Amino acid sequence: MITYIVRRLFQLVIVLIGVTIITFLIMFAIPGDPARQLAGKNATPERIAAIRLQLGLNRSLPVQYVKFVGRLAHGDLGESYQLQKPVLQMIWENAPNTIQLALAAVLIELLGIPLGIYSALRQYTFWDTTLTTAALIIWGIPVFVLGLFMQWFFGLKLNLLPLIGAGDNVLWIIPANWNSFASLILPAVTLGLIEVAYISYMQRASMLEVIRSDYIRTARAKGLSERKVVTKHAFKNAVIPVMTIAGIDLGALMGGAILTETVFARPGIGLMIYQAIGARDLPVVAGGVLFATLVYVFANLFVDLGYAWVDPRIRLEG
Repeated sequence: MITYIVRRLFQLVIVLIGVTIITFLIMFAIPGDPARQLAGKNATPERIAAIRLQLGLNRSLPVQYVKFVGRLAHGDLGESYQLQKPVLQMIWENAPNTIQLALAAVLIELLGIPLGIYSALRQYTFWDTTLTTAALIIWGIPVFVLGLFMQWFFGLKLNLLPLIGAGDNVLWIIPANWNSFASLILPAVTLGLIEVAYISYMQRASMLEVIRSDYIRTARAKGLSERKVVTKHAFKNAVIPVMTIAGIDLGALMGGAILTETVFARPGIGLMIYQAIGARDLPVVAGGVLFATLVYVFANLFVDLGYAWVDPRIRLEG
């Protein structure tokens, strides 16, 4: 187990290096000059050149990348070109809202597990057809379209929930009051509902495969009740693929938060990255992407370690 963890942590370093390289290449391939944007429309060439010199943008891309990695090795992500603030401080300020949103969305998407099991155990019935059809329809809706619909229906038409923003937190990610919780509901449901559809569909397929297995037929032949067959024999094996998806989604939802936070004007890592891309603020983009990558990789690691608890036959050594 220790060997496996060390190997995965080594892979994490390689992934982070790859992410930084790709981020740098993409940002410098996008048309536009950060120095010109900071200088303003009527800036002189001398002013633009001075800003480029101040920010180190006059150096070659490999030199800028090496300097960035050198700062990163010392825990320094640099300063925002636009706000003149340390990127690490910006991440610390924005991370609670994004982590809160991602965790809430994962909790919502786990509703897909009982829905998928219910659908599988009642295959080809009215409820199975209804749930499967609804899952396919919701699954195909882009997250920003669903977000706009949620704003229109629950925010404007029914006037039940806040349209934009985020409230205060306690203990970093827990909503401090009802207003903070209310501002979380629409973004979390928007981000999680599509995943509920996906999880339920995958859980249905996994459960159908498991309940047709030989050992399930043997358990039934021994006279066990259907409830014991499902809960004690089928569930653990059927939930393994879904647990993988749910765990990985904790990291993947960090990326989905970019669109969701933009639609709901919700402060967080996603909105921070979106605004930084528009301003060509490379240190902020790189720092935000690195943070999201760390969450994604560690989510994968925890899911792999969780396999041993769900199914002891899975061995992680070696």
